[in-house]
Amino acid sequence: MAALADVKTALVMLCLSICLASASNAMAQEPRLKNITLSSTDDRMVLSMHVEGAFAPDVIESIRKEAKAEFTFLIRLYRDRGMWLDEKLISFELTHSLQYDQTRKAYVIYRSWATPPLVESRSFAEAQALMSTIKRVEILPLAQMQRGEGYELRAKAELSRVTLPYYLHYVFYFVTLWDFETDWHTVFFIY
Repeated sequence: MAALADVKTALVMLCLSICLASASNAMAQEPRLKNITLSSTDDRMVLSMHVEGAFAPDVIESIRKEAKAEFTFLIRLYRDRGMWLDEKLISFELTHSLQYDQTRKAYVIYRSWATPPLVESRSFAEAQALMSTIKRVEILPLAQMQRGEGYELRAKAELSRVTLPYYLHYVFYFVTLWDFETDWHTVFFIY
């Protein structure tokens, strides 16, 4: 009887550890914004950031089958006015898209803010890095900011539903890849 109780206890512990490992693994793959950095040029405030954990295995597989993935970065900047409502200074979106071109054997990356906006890469790792990163985007002239005032930057990333090429719609009509969005990330700073 004691041996049976030990086996049951061992099974319960094994199931519990598998569940905890699965939960921690799922949480580790949650997309999130990282390295949000604000700096300035001579006359403008610039923003850099990176989204991590956005490429789940099913999304990667779909991209390799010529599906198109789109990221939208939402950016908001407010001036802190104490007890009053904060003043919204800017609100805009940056768009990235990624698609594999089978004929050219290259990934085509579109970034709305970059010059040039279209980039090709034969490496998925490079395409993934370009898709996930925003570097030194000008967000506001410094003349619109006041020294000594508090500001609040809010940023969020969304992955739009992966769209399959037209000729695959009738084959994979039951396949949907879920949208995701990160939480709003807020950076408080004094200019």
